[in-house]
Amino acid sequence: MKKYFIWFFMLLTVNLYAIDVDFKLFNRSLAYNAEGSSWEHTMVSMTYFENFTEATFGFYFNDLISFRIGAAVLVPFTLELPDGIRVFPIITTQISNQYVSFTIGTMDSDHNFPAPLFDPLINLTPYVRATEENNRIPNGTEQFNYGKFTHGYYEYGGSLKWFVGGSGELYMNWQLEHLEEHRERFDVGFIYALDFIKIFTPYIGVRYWHNGGHEYQIVPGATAVTENYSGGIGIHSDMLSILYLASFDAPTRDTDELNQFGHGLYTRVKISVYGWFDIEPSVFVSGYYLNNEHRYISTEADPFFRVPFYFGLNLYRDFVFDNGIEIAIQFVNGMFLTEDGDVGARFDQGINFDFTYLLDIVKK
Repeated sequence: MKKYFIWFFMLLTVNLYAIDVDFKLFNRSLAYNAEGSSWEHTMVSMTYFENFTEATFGFYFNDLISFRIGAAVLVPFTLELPDGIRVFPIITTQISNQYVSFTIGTMDSDHNFPAPLFDPLINLTPYVRATEENNRIPNGTEQFNYGKFTHGYYEYGGSLKWFVGGSGELYMNWQLEHLEEHRERFDVGFIYALDFIKIFTPYIGVRYWHNGGHEYQIVPGATAVTENYSGGIGIHSDMLSILYLASFDAPTRDTDELNQFGHGLYTRVKISVYGWFDIEPSVFVSGYYLNNEHRYISTEADPFFRVPFYFGLNLYRDFVFDNGIEIAIQFVNGMFLTEDGDVGARFDQGINFDFTYLLDIVKK
């Protein structure tokens, strides 16, 4: 294997004059605090600090083909250091033009999904709500190096995006292979938005989440296969969301008794207040009120959208500077009702400081 890498870099060196090469350094320093009450299906309290550094080289062979290689280091600031430090390999091959883009290898997790379909904190940090006690992923008998919930800033798989007749994406993210300690896991997503229609953008988004496997004997106490289907259709843009949501949760293929259908209505609007900050009120109403057996469950969504009723009032402020520096401040607040009629609340605060440095090494 070593000799193949040597040959690869020798070929690159010989032909360096024929391609564009750049170096990209990205660093994010993050602080996040979450406080909540009354509901068992989410981590209700946490304080978290981390630093995330990515360094990659990009090779642009022509107008169609590019290749990026490097690594990222995640350092969570805890007294248990160096435990928790993680290194993420970055190897991405991309074929793209102005109409379509195909990526295989390392992908970012920045999909055009609303919070009831895909948790915004997933691409913020891998550790938010990522504990062994996390109820979003059932069963506590399997062993995971970094907790049950393994999403993060990166995904590994393939993605096809298109930019004609609107914009869309079809992707597969391979999360875990099937080992003796745990089952395999992957998710598949499809998004299509007619974004040439501004604000009132017609939209459809669908996700499939699979936790199962057949390569090894199933871990004692674990079900063979767990599946989750969820989707939304309606209007979704940066400024406005009006979506009908539906889900089907199958905790185990061994029996149909635990299968659960759910649906709901989600509305959200983002309002700029004199350019100082953005305010974002949102409302989620579950079909639970029509049928108590219907519960909307999207496994990797913001878990607060499993409740019968949720009202959110979020505040955002981004400071973007010309030298690659960005500071983002967010306050994620919400009130909700549980199935028992209890009133709960959440108060999240976060700030991240991002720095990006891009250097052209070779320019044709």
